[in-house]
Amino acid sequence: MKDSINIRIFTLFLCSSVFLCSAVFAEAADSNSTGVERYAIYIGSNSGGKNNSRLLYAGTDAMSFQKTMSEIGGVPESNSILLLDPTKDNVDDALSAVSNAIVQGKSVSRRTEFIFYYSGHSDENALLLGKSSYEYSQLKESISNVPSDVHVVILDSCYSGNFIRTKGGQRKKPFLVDDSTVVKGHAYLSSSSALESSQESDEIGSSFFTNAMLTGLRGAADTSGDNKVSLNELYSYAFNDTLARTESSSAGPQHPNYNITLVGSGDLILSDISASESALMIPEEMTGKIIIRDSFGKLISEINKMEKNPVYFALSAGTYTAVLITETDTMQGNFILKKNQLLKLDRS
Repeated sequence: MKDSINIRIFTLFLCSSVFLCSAVFAEAADSNSTGVERYAIYIGSNSGGKNNSRLLYAGTDAMSFQKTMSEIGGVPESNSILLLDPTKDNVDDALSAVSNAIVQGKSVSRRTEFIFYYSGHSDENALLLGKSSYEYSQLKESISNVPSDVHVVILDSCYSGNFIRTKGGQRKKPFLVDDSTVVKGHAYLSSSSALESSQESDEIGSSFFTNAMLTGLRGAADTSGDNKVSLNELYSYAFNDTLARTESSSAGPQHPNYNITLVGSGDLILSDISASESALMIPEEMTGKIIIRDSFGKLISEINKMEKNPVYFALSAGTYTAVLITETDTMQGNFILKKNQLLKLDRS
């Protein structure tokens, strides 16, 4: 489950999300496709049943995750299904649709990868989907039955660490065309341990964990400086950022967990900043907390940049507000990012 309270920073504990919508898979990629084909299911469930308070941001977190992975994560919308406040049957139907699409596309892709994202209520034994539930052991078996070479499962919900412990049976992005790395297996990431609540916040309009994941995917987690974010880089960033934001909350610190069993050569790349239609460059001399909001005031990312190295951050074209907070001052300004532009953020 996800709980909710109000304190000075309007923290809420996460446990649910809103409507039901799904994208219909397009025909398999054209016959000239090679490399990696990536598929995804994104679930946001604000409703956790009558015994749980309704969440505020699980649905929008799922939509934001889909948008980010579509832009820089190599998952075209034609290979995506978005479910908002689904039932267990809806989830099973989506898993079947992904499995069928993978089977049909096997002849035109050398490797397939499947991403399963969930934000909502859960307890020690199952995801709580409104009036229905999905037991972890059964869910793990259902995901394992999807005929993909790689399974990446991201659960942003209370007690989601129990899933890890449970036993159970368009134009190609550049990093997906290159299939020189051969990786197979699974990666399970959870927003909290088996005994912890996951938390969402009015201040950021999102859960702490998902916001950290999205910020990391857009470039903040790229510690190697290659403009790509690997699975290991992303988990490390999300762990540290989530813990830092929650350790002083009234709910207590939140510790993301993982179980990664990937075999082969190379690392699993989850996003490519250079594939974005435009990007922001935060120069090496700029350090401190950098807050970026869109033209509607919605928080896009909050980056704590301490190291003196440049950060490239993927953004779609648009108008943004940036705030820089250092130990000595606070600065704010607006900038317009044009399509195919790399814009350097500076104090002027």
